[in-house]
Amino acid sequence: MGDLVSEIKVERIPGSYHSSWGRHPLAAPGASGGSPAASKIQAGLAAGRRNLMAKLLSSPPYTVSAGEPLAAPAGSPRAIYHIRAGWACQFHDLANGRRAIFDIFLPGDVIGVDTALHIRPLEAALALTSVTAGVIREQDALIYLMASQHTALYLTWLLAQRQQRADQLLISISSLDARGRVAAMLLDIYTRLRRRKLLSGSTYNLPLTQVQIGSYLGLTVVHINRVLRSLREDRIVQVEKHCVTILDLNRLRVLAQREPVGRAVSPIVERPSSEIVLSSGGAAD
Repeated sequence: MGDLVSEIKVERIPGSYHSSWGRHPLAAPGASGGSPAASKIQAGLAAGRRNLMAKLLSSPPYTVSAGEPLAAPAGSPRAIYHIRAGWACQFHDLANGRRAIFDIFLPGDVIGVDTALHIRPLEAALALTSVTAGVIREQDALIYLMASQHTALYLTWLLAQRQQRADQLLISISSLDARGRVAAMLLDIYTRLRRRKLLSGSTYNLPLTQVQIGSYLGLTVVHINRVLRSLREDRIVQVEKHCVTILDLNRLRVLAQREPVGRAVSPIVERPSSEIVLSSGGAAD
C-alpha cells in the first residue's frame, strides 16, 4: 500500500471499543501502538473512514419504518448503508419456520460492505425501529472501493469488526449458559453505544422483543424471561419496557466472561460524524 506511507495526521477518535474476545495484533502485548507501522495503519484507517463518511453523508437520506426491510427503499440489493438513526437486524428464516437473528445494527454502523463485494446480498435485513440511512448504490460502491487504498483498508477493517461480532455470538452460544448469553448481549450493545458516545450513563433503550432476543441468542422466550428476572433480582441489570439499566457492570462482565475495560485496545475507534446527530431510536413492540 504505497500511499499509506504518506504524511497523514493520525486521527485519535475518542471512545475506544473494548473486546477481550480477539485482540488486534497492534494491541497485543509487546506491540507498540506508536510504532511507525502502527501509525501508518492508523492513519490509513482514519483517512479511509473520512473518505467513506464523506461519500455516505453526501447521499440523500431515506427512512425505513419499523418492521420494513432495510434495503427496500434504496432499490439496490447490493449497496453500502450508513445507519444515521435507528436500529436494524439481519436474520435468516429456517425451513421449520423459526427465525435466527445473527447481527444487530446500531446507529453509526456501516453495513452492506460484503454485499458490495458480491460476497452476499443484503437480504432479510429488518428495521427494528424507524431507520434513517445514507446509501452508496451498487455501481458507486464498487467504483468507490477501487478508487482509494485507504478506503479499501477501512472497509476491510469494517468487515473484520463484523466478523468479530459473529465470533462473539458464536462463542456465547456455544460456551455460555443462558445468563451468560444474555449478559454478553447486553454488555456488547452497551459497549458499542458507549464507543459512539450515544449514552453517558448506564441506561439505554433496547428495541428488541423477548422473541427477538431469543432468536439472537438461541433461547426460548421462557428462558429469556427467567434470566431477565434473575438478573434483576440479583441487582446486576434491569430490563423493563425496552429500557436496560446496568446496576453492576463488573458482575455483568463476569457473567459475560469479559475482561476488564482497558485490557485490549483497537487500532482505530469510532465517533459519530459531526454532521449528523445519531439517535438510539425508539422501542419497537
